[in-house]
Amino acid sequence: MLAVVGCTVSPEPPPPVGTRPAEALPGVEIRPLGAAHGDWAIVLRSASGYGAPDEGEIWAVPLDGGEAKRVIAWTSYGIGAYDAIRLGLTVVARQLSPDRRRIVLTVTKYSRATFGGALAIIDLFTGRFASLDTPNIQMPWRPAWSPDGRRIAFDRYESTFWTGISVIGADNSDLRRLCDASMVSVGGMGAFRGCYGIDGWTPDSKRVRFYEVDGYSVIDADTGAITRFGVHGASLIASDWREAPPAVALGVIEGGELKLMTFDSGGSAPRVLARVPSGSLGFFEPRWNPRSGDLLTRRGGELFVYGSQLSGRRVAAVACEIRGEWRPDGTEVVYLAPCLGTGELHLAAAGVSGGLPATGDRVVWSPPAGGRSDWRVVDLAVVHYP
Repeated sequence: MLAVVGCTVSPEPPPPVGTRPAEALPGVEIRPLGAAHGDWAIVLRSASGYGAPDEGEIWAVPLDGGEAKRVIAWTSYGIGAYDAIRLGLTVVARQLSPDRRRIVLTVTKYSRATFGGALAIIDLFTGRFASLDTPNIQMPWRPAWSPDGRRIAFDRYESTFWTGISVIGADNSDLRRLCDASMVSVGGMGAFRGCYGIDGWTPDSKRVRFYEVDGYSVIDADTGAITRFGVHGASLIASDWREAPPAVALGVIEGGELKLMTFDSGGSAPRVLARVPSGSLGFFEPRWNPRSGDLLTRRGGELFVYGSQLSGRRVAAVACEIRGEWRPDGTEVVYLAPCLGTGELHLAAAGVSGGLPATGDRVVWSPPAGGRSDWRVVDLAVVHYP
């Protein structure tokens, strides 16, 4: 089922043009990475604030040997410790600039004692930073940088309610409300109808992807037209997009079944790659191989590759939920195992379609021990620097 509806794009009071260098970012410590080349994992490590702001760290880890470095440490509400990662509040790949040198984060607006957030852009290489002006918005959550580098979309959260999606220029220009969300009752349970739950941008930088009670959808960032896919995502980080058809991979909950599906960019041509009955482990975080049509997906603590010649080959398994991404050349899987040691980053052979059987799994990095015992590695992006 596919539906297209209209949505009025409401402008917000325009902020000054140009990112504003901040005198300081409250609760943020930056240690510049400096020059970097080759393949790196940019890893999020977090600890719950238990009702107060979470603690977060961004680590840069070279995959071919060398020293890992903690480049950012910060405090903010909802960074994503423990199961909050499924809520997609901090997703590293979505928040990196197209050149992977900068990241946009939700940081504390005032202090640890006051609920409220702001957006800040931090250069991982140089440590330079700037604030984006989001007046009258209590929490700008789930920021997503467009592939062309021009815009950043984010969810608005105000007074315990998700209130919609806004977009701002990466140069701090043209802040505007893209669409709204409101609280509704669905089957006697509270839910939010409208736009919220940002998943990222489409590859052409024209539409913003999001989840809500009516299912997985995309909205045109200029016209406000919404295309609904007619299915519900398995979580708030359940999809991946690419330019080649089929463009969309999505972990789905539909009709008492859990499915791994593909679609074209308009939400049509659905195809089911795998299905299991409700109550089984679902399909989470599907990721297209950058060099083929193979799909990496997670089921609980296991990672599988699906493709034309691979019907669910298991490439990794641990005793906890893990996060996996492809290496840029598509030959290996990079994954986090939070329950091993202090949290481990692994490389595993993928056994891609038409390739050699999967062999080998090795530890690349583990964060240092010490400090709080509840730190957890929860998300990663895998990047290549020339």
